[in-house]
This record gives sequence, structure tokens and C-alpha cells, in this order.
Amino acid sequence: MRNFEVHAWVCLPPHIRFTDYVETMYKQVSSEVPEAREGIDKAALAPSDGETTSKERKLRQLMQNRRYLVVLDGLLEISDWNSLLDVLPDENNCSRILLTTRLSVKEINHMDPRIAPLELGCLETIHGQRLFCRRVFGAKKPPEIYKCKAYYDKVHNISTGLPLAIIVLAGVLRSKVIPTEWDDVLEQLETNGLPKPVGSLWSLAFDDLPHHLKSCFLYFASMSENIIVYPDRLVRLWIAEGFVVPKKGKTLEEVGFDYLKDLVSRGLVQVMDKDAGGQIKLVAIHNLLHAFLESEARDSGFLEIHHQANVLNPNAVRRLAVHNYVDSFVNIPNEFPKLRSLLCDFAEDQRSSSIYESTQPQTPWGSFAEMCLRACGSSDRAGPKTIHGLHFLQGSRFLRVIDLNGLKIQKLPNEIGSIIHLRYLGIRNSNLEELPSSISKLDNLQTLDVRRTNVRRVVDEFWEIEALRHVLAEKIMLPDCRVSLNNLMTLDGAEPSNPWRDQICPLNYMLCLRSLSLSGILETHTKALSAALRKMEFLVNLDLYGEVLPSTMFTDSSMRRLQVLILHGRLEDLDASQSDRYVMPNLSMLHLHRSELSQPFVDKLAVLPCIAEMELSYCSYSGATLVFPERGFQSLRKLKLINLCTLEELVLEPGAVPMLSVLAMHDCSRLKVLNGLNDLEHLQELALYNMDVLINTIKLADKKLCGKIKCLTTPTKVDRGVLAGSWLRNLGTPAMISSVGAAPELPCGDLERSGSGGRKATDDIEVHYSSGGAWTRLAQV
Repeated sequence: MRNFEVHAWVCLPPHIRFTDYVETMYKQVSSEVPEAREGIDKAALAPSDGETTSKERKLRQLMQNRRYLVVLDGLLEISDWNSLLDVLPDENNCSRILLTTRLSVKEINHMDPRIAPLELGCLETIHGQRLFCRRVFGAKKPPEIYKCKAYYDKVHNISTGLPLAIIVLAGVLRSKVIPTEWDDVLEQLETNGLPKPVGSLWSLAFDDLPHHLKSCFLYFASMSENIIVYPDRLVRLWIAEGFVVPKKGKTLEEVGFDYLKDLVSRGLVQVMDKDAGGQIKLVAIHNLLHAFLESEARDSGFLEIHHQANVLNPNAVRRLAVHNYVDSFVNIPNEFPKLRSLLCDFAEDQRSSSIYESTQPQTPWGSFAEMCLRACGSSDRAGPKTIHGLHFLQGSRFLRVIDLNGLKIQKLPNEIGSIIHLRYLGIRNSNLEELPSSISKLDNLQTLDVRRTNVRRVVDEFWEIEALRHVLAEKIMLPDCRVSLNNLMTLDGAEPSNPWRDQICPLNYMLCLRSLSLSGILETHTKALSAALRKMEFLVNLDLYGEVLPSTMFTDSSMRRLQVLILHGRLEDLDASQSDRYVMPNLSMLHLHRSELSQPFVDKLAVLPCIAEMELSYCSYSGATLVFPERGFQSLRKLKLINLCTLEELVLEPGAVPMLSVLAMHDCSRLKVLNGLNDLEHLQELALYNMDVLINTIKLADKKLCGKIKCLTTPTKVDRGVLAGSWLRNLGTPAMISSVGAAPELPCGDLERSGSGGRKATDDIEVHYSSGGAWTRLAQV
């Protein structure tokens, strides 16, 4: 990272055009090159032969006269390689291109005979055995019978050292008794002492699953192979499908998460990220397992997966998944008499938020509006102002799940109220403006997900559906409902419709909430909101956004289960509290924005045992010196300070924040003194943005600390979850440490909450897997 000025990692999935590779590379490179950089010929950047050519020219201009490292992961076509070489400038300045591919050695030699390819093999025996033992026995020492019978020799013979095969086989064997059951499993995977094809291992692992987990595992086939899933949404879909069996003492969501953890422990599902409290945050499935699941789902009649072929027998389809493609014509009939679940995922038009303009821009994916209209059964070539009415819903009366992601529609047909069995209604990333009044007739509806839509209001009768469990929106008005919603667990993106009083606050009828995200809070709401929060003993996530916020949640015993707290606004009567401590024993993530706090507040927070991630931003701290007291914040790993305009000195007393690994500070322009950082053994990154004076001071006075500095360069508008800007290690290039206008930054971590009011992001992230890497399309909430 110190030797190259520009870095780009571009994964090359199948089924997309070359222009998408250029688009992906351009986004990465442009985030690392300051906008004010001279030397770019603006005349050359003007579109002449079309938008695509202009983008290629821009990319070439950005990379000229700079030493770059580009990783091309998963190349499938030699023609793409030649095209990319034509875009990337070769100026003999030691720039490098690293290529991974599944092409044969002969094919690669034709690309460039001067460079000998490095063929990657599977794990060697010793490394494979360490992986296997770690997955089966954990930290325990393997029993003697394992060594005596040389079990790993058989495991290596079956898996051939393929890491995924080792992990899946370990997941099967870890619950078996040695040696009786182990011998039976290994014998099934061998024929006359020779291993069967590795695909037989996937079948064995699937057959070994309990019955209730098989349907949950097969459900991953309904998602394209390039997707990373937020477990919240996955579990909600499982519940709506009826896969989750109630268990005494647990909610359906808790049982569903237990199912997911079981699949993870068996090596069938990969954990991609965890939150500050160590809980599963992102999961994915390997593309080899996904291919097996697609085949199994089709053969068993569990699911019809709609790619480029038409649905041949709509009368027999029970579950239908429609995935987005480039130029495929998808013809969905107008009736599915037996359809139970419809899951659609279409590519989004990133350049236009509306399909009703006079001209629809063409993108590398083609015209999304036209594609989506055709995909919904419109046989005629529709114009840009045509709106499809989703008429196929009228002939599908038994639907339980409707999940339409990226589909451009303006309203739902009123007939949706007649689909009385509907449990899950998700319409995200669309131009949806309103929901029909008939939605109040869906007495079995459990989940309504209308994030990234223009829906602002639902008929008041909707809030009388007692089966409701999850309501997720952008800014949906919360009326004065008087029906007890004891099943409602998630209310994200709500906004009060009028002033509240104790007697008519709607939150008094939602006391079983686990997650609450509320914006638009005024001073007239705080008293009623505070009273309601005192009664919510099950809250785990709380996100409040407003002018004035209650501060009683820090001292109320009802907040004992709270793990995530995000507050945007000034805290009311914070200093008036007479309590000498805060009652939040499970709080692991705390984000405060514009809270105007003082040192005594920080001293009380320091005693809380589980805070692992904390962010103070935009005038959240009012003092000139911020002190982390002695032996305070024992679990804190990530700390972010943003735009604390009064802060001049940061002091870490002995024993404070011993586990801190990442400290990020943005636009704290007056900060000149850092004390106590060199005593932190676990500190790995000190990220400084727009703080050149402090950087220069550290470079002169503390070389040890200087080696941990990573500066943020030009921030760019991001989708959901990726930290704006890019990490820069080369401090010897003054031009790259540039002062630019501050952009809204996301919390510490790679994939976190963002959007208005910091609401929890629970959409999926699309990742196109290739040979060892992934190309991401982040679905913004």
C-alpha cells in the first residue's frame, strides 16, 4: 500500500458487460484521486462517442502519471483482458496488474507469454488438518482415537484439500460419535477406497440436516449467487414461509436465528461480518453450494428459479424467484394459481430516480424500466410513461410472500387486499408512492417493508392488524392508534403525525418492541416518549432523531436489554439527573450526534462494561478536553470523533480503553494534543481526515504512532455501508493528504448504519462471486 498511489480491486462476475468493469474501476479510482487534482484534460473528458467512451477516457486520464495496483479477480474472457489493457495506461512507472482467473494455462499464455502464471493449489495436509481440527474440536485437543485411526488422511483424500469441502465435512462430523458414526460417514464418501466426486459431500451434508433446516437452507437458492444477506430479513422470510417452529420461551425470530447459527456451525453458511456485540450481521453462501441448492430446489419442486428461460408450467409453480440479468427477455404469465412466494430482484437504475421522465437513460444494464415492465408480464414494448399494474397478483390468491426489490412501480393494485394469506410484503428500491387502503384487510400480514420508497402514510386501519411483527419504512407517519400491537417487534422509519400526550401516545400500545427508529421528534413529544420508553423492557435497538430527546433512557432500568443506541439531537435535562451511574449493562454500540455532552457524562459511560463501539459527532461534546478516565471503557474497540469543533486535547489515562484497535478522527480542527495512545497494545489504525496540522505534529514527534496513521482522502458519495473515502498509507505524498469539504461519514466499521437518522440498514448487499473474490453492488436503504 505504501508503494502504489492508486489501488483498485475489480472482481469480474459473469453476465455483465465490459462497461460495468470500467464503471466499477472508475468508482474506486475516483475515490482515491482528489477532485482538485490538476492535469486532467477536461476537453478529453467531454462525451464524444457516447457515455461509455467518456467513462473509459476519464479512467485512463485519472490513472495516467500515477503508479497503480489493479487486481482483476475472476477473468473469464480473453477479450475482456485485452479491452482492459487498452484502458489502463502503461507508462513504465512500475504499475502492476494482478489477475486471477479460471482460464487454463494455455489460454493465459496466449494473453502474455512473457509472464508465467502461478497456479494455486489446495491446502497442504498440515494446513488442512489444522483447519479441520479447529472446526471440529475448537480449542480442545483431539482425542487419541482421532490420531490412532488417522482420520484426517481419509478427510484429505475425500476433500482433496479444498477448504470448503474440509469445512463442510467437519460440520457433518462434529456432531457425530467417534469412531462408530465417523466411520459410517467417511465410508459413504468413498467407493472401493477412492473418493467420490466432491459434489456428493454437498448431498451428504444436506441429507444430514434436520428436516426443519432443509427448507431454510434451500431458501438460499431463491437469492442470486452474488448476494450477501442480512440475517434479519432472511429470518423474517423464513417465518412468513412457515419454516420456523415455535419454541417455548423464545420468539419466532430467536428460533430463526438459532436455525441460522446451526447452518453456520455446519459450515454451510458463511459469516461475513459481526456487529459490535459479536452477533451475526452478514451471511453468505459459497457459489459451489449455491449451485447445488439451485439444482436441489428445482429437482424437489421447492422453487422455480427464473433466469433467461420462460416459466414453462405456471400452474404448478409454488415459489418463484426472478433474478436480474442484462438483456434477457423474461415472460411471466398473468396467473399463478398455486403460487405461494414471489421473490424478485432487479438491477437498479443508479442514474435516474424516476421512470416517468420524458426520456429514460440507457445504462450498462440496459433500460431497467423496460426490463422490469417486461419481467412483470407486459408483452408489448412499453413506453417510459407506462406503469405495469402487477396484474398477475390477481390470479395468485394464495400468496404468502411478495418481495419485490428494485421493481419500478408507482402503486399497488387495490386487489392486493384480497390476498388474505399474505404474511410478507416487501417493496424496496422503487418509486412506490402510496399503499392502497385495502392493505388493512391483510389480517395475517407480519412484515411490511417499504424502505427506499416514497410511501409516507398508511391508512389508520393498517395499525390495527394484530399480526404485525415488523414495519420498516423511510419516514412513515405514525397515527394515534389505540389497538395493542403485542406482536410488533420492529418499527423502523416512523415519524409522529401530531403532538403526543401521555394518554394518546401510540407507543404505549407497542410495548413489546425490540427495535425502534423514530425521527421528527419535537419538544412536544419528549415527555410522552420518555414515559413510553420506561415501559419498553424488551428494547434491543433504539434510534431517535429530533430537536430535543429524552435522557431518561440512561437511568431507566427498563433499558437493561438495550444493545444499540443512536441519538441525533440535544438531550433534555441530562445534567438534572441525580443518578450516579447509568443502567445499560448490555449496551455495545453508542452513537451520539449533536448531543452537547460534558465530561461527567463521559465518566459515567466509562463504567458501562460492554461498549465496544462509540461515535461522538457534530458537537456531541462541548468541552475543550476529552478525558477517558482511568480503567474506563474496558471493552471499547472502535472510537470515532467527528467535527468536535471545541475539542483541543484528547487524553487517555492509564488503563483506559485497553482494547481500542481503531481510532478515527474527522475534522476536529482544533485538536492538537493526543496523550496516552502509545500505551495501547491493540491499536492498529489511527485514521485522520482533514487534520493536517496534527498529522505533521505526529510525524515530527512520534514515529511509532506515525506508522499507524491512515489518512482519508477525497470522500465520495457511497451507497449503504462502505466508509466514504479510502485509506491512504503513503504519508510521503503531501498532495494526497488534501483538505476537502467534509462529507457525512458512516460509523466505525466496514458495513454499518447510514441514512437519515442513522436507521438500521437491513437490505441485502449484492456480491458477485468469482474465483476467490467478490464484486459488490450495495443496495442502499
